[in-house]
Amino acid sequence: MHLSSSEVKRSIHKQKRYHPFIGRCQQFHPSTSLTEYDRYLKRSRCQLNLSTPTQSEYDVSDIESIWEVYVSQSTNTKNNNKEKGSSIPSSSIIQTFISLAPSRNNIKVSPAEFTSTKNNKQKGKGPTVRCIQRKRSGGVYREIGNAIEITNVDSVDKVYRIMTKHMELGEINDKAVDCMKNYLEGNMNLDEGDPSKAISLYDQALESIKRVQPASSADQLPKGLILMKRANAYLLRAENHRTTLRTLVTDLTDTVPSEQTMKILYQTVSTHPSLSSSIFSRLASDSKVQQQKFRGIRYRHDMYEFALLHAVQDSLQATQLLPKNSNAWLLAGECLGELRKLKESNQYYLRALELDPTKEDELRSVMEKNRVSQEFMEQAIRSGFSGDTLRLALDVSA
Repeated sequence: MHLSSSEVKRSIHKQKRYHPFIGRCQQFHPSTSLTEYDRYLKRSRCQLNLSTPTQSEYDVSDIESIWEVYVSQSTNTKNNNKEKGSSIPSSSIIQTFISLAPSRNNIKVSPAEFTSTKNNKQKGKGPTVRCIQRKRSGGVYREIGNAIEITNVDSVDKVYRIMTKHMELGEINDKAVDCMKNYLEGNMNLDEGDPSKAISLYDQALESIKRVQPASSADQLPKGLILMKRANAYLLRAENHRTTLRTLVTDLTDTVPSEQTMKILYQTVSTHPSLSSSIFSRLASDSKVQQQKFRGIRYRHDMYEFALLHAVQDSLQATQLLPKNSNAWLLAGECLGELRKLKESNQYYLRALELDPTKEDELRSVMEKNRVSQEFMEQAIRSGFSGDTLRLALDVSA
């Protein structure tokens, strides 16, 4: 990675400065020598290709300058995100830059590997972000006008400050900021196993998208990804309902007399007719308790299926917004499968395979299991089982 001395001297501001809200923010003096600048680049070992972009790469001939943003994906950052509970991971920082940009034409965001050394260790929970401004010269963006490095970028607020105060990209829509805050906070709650809180935050994020003005600005916000996340939250809620459902079924089973117990009661009544009234009264009372518990089971199963219906609705809408995202089709197939829509589930799995053939080993066995289960359900219904009773039995035993 080499820059000419003229690029270095034209690049980047006049001071080093630190802002406690952002983290370490380093800028270079225009008189910085080529040797000194190269020494800094070698020390940070930034694995980036800073070759001059072509005009066609940006297609922004009416803009005086563009920004290249690189977000670290280093092992150290990943470990910090995982072990110390970073506010948001690197991938979410990238998504936030893209979503908040007033225009996609003047910013390009990419992941990058930053290898830390003794003198340049990753500090804090968040990733390091490097922003390079390129000015138009001779029809292409080749001259470096500014360059900034910011460490510990671990929130939407910090990304917002970088874009408005340091990159000076202009006004950013407040509703877009609210959307990203709720979306990323929802992700944190989902990771922590709190689907109800996550769903509430995703609802707020989607509501913010509706209120973005002009409406065309909402196209940059990750509505499809939010729907996928909310579908996952509903799946988790459904799984929690199923766990409770199994507990209720076990409790009901414990109150139902076994065949051996009923034989003993029959023999007792036959031998001692005087006890028949009290025994029958006890069985009638137990029957009422069992009916009440069974109503609780049906209610919990309805809640389970209701959560799955929401998950299916969100995942299907996500496939419309992200038609080339194999994970969206995979999620839709999973949601439909949980709802016992097995034929439809396999159709979505096939589409996911078309988009990503590497998933074949994973999905072929799932699709075969769906096929066998569908045949079993059809045979059971032909034998006289009702659809509701059959689904309840299968959902409890799954």
